[in-house]
Amino acid sequence: MTTLQIISFDSCGKAALSAGIGKKLMNSGKKVGYIKPIHIIDEGAKDDCQDAIFIKEALELDEAVKQLCPMHLSQEELWKNLTEDIDNFATKVTTSCNQVAAGKDLLIVESPGNIKSDQVSALACYTIAEKTDAAVIMVLCPSDYKDAGALQAAEKLEKRLLGVIINQVPESRVSFIRSESSEYFKARNITVLAVLPESRALLGVSVAELAAALDGEIISSKDKVNDLVENVMLGAMTPDSGRDYFNRKNNKAVITRAERADMLLAALETSTKCLIVTKQKPTTSVMVKAEDKHVPVMVVDKDINDIVAGVELALAKARFQNLQKLQAMVSMLDAGLDVKSLTAALGLK
Repeated sequence: MTTLQIISFDSCGKAALSAGIGKKLMNSGKKVGYIKPIHIIDEGAKDDCQDAIFIKEALELDEAVKQLCPMHLSQEELWKNLTEDIDNFATKVTTSCNQVAAGKDLLIVESPGNIKSDQVSALACYTIAEKTDAAVIMVLCPSDYKDAGALQAAEKLEKRLLGVIINQVPESRVSFIRSESSEYFKARNITVLAVLPESRALLGVSVAELAAALDGEIISSKDKVNDLVENVMLGAMTPDSGRDYFNRKNNKAVITRAERADMLLAALETSTKCLIVTKQKPTTSVMVKAEDKHVPVMVVDKDINDIVAGVELALAKARFQNLQKLQAMVSMLDAGLDVKSLTAALGLK
């Protein structure tokens, strides 16, 4: 059995890549396990590990969530474990990893926190890698791949480091960063495993998440509440321009007043994932067309400005836990990651 640890230099999609790489290797016939040994929480909080809950479903794992995320520790508790009780900590980590690795070809270990600005998480990453004898992939943001701290981390990991993945690169800079980073890291004997573009799908939120954030009521097509909203648009100024205006963005939520049936009907002629209306149910003609198009209609008892603010906040807090986002990540890895080279580097047949 081989252990692969995914660490993040900064916050740049570590959980998404853990799930995506796991799913991609499963699709190639490998038996894959997953664990997040440490979930960092606020002092005294009881915070479920959403990464473990989602990845259990995504990778169809039999283990209980508490096995996939066994230790919930505050920063202070983690520091004490790493400095005052290291032998006991190491035993807990290795025992937990061995339990979920049974019968697997590969165990993916998601590290806590990031190593750029969190020294406690950095020490935990290095300790876990050493105690589990893991090969390591380091995830970098596009602004960080020349950061001296990233090279220092690579030096500490030494031969454990399989390579780096540069994630969330703006589409217009993918070719440039792929070329420059390959040359930069090659000179330092580090492999660039993939340069992955920024994806609107991965930055989106589900219709259900928007409803929760806005205290909205979904009154149609409730079976579509897990669909992803990638863009948000307000109603156009005039009916004549509505369709052209709404065609500018795909997979969007449209926000407008309920009485603007003209705008809502125009939006439904384009790529729309959700209609968000103020105060009251739209007209029958809108509801019939929305049902026909399988587009959820959400009624929110707030004014337009408050709805926009709520949607912006929901987008800012968007998380990865969505099967459509996983599919988008796997598609990006299909295009950008050489799985044969990765499995060879991991020693998998």
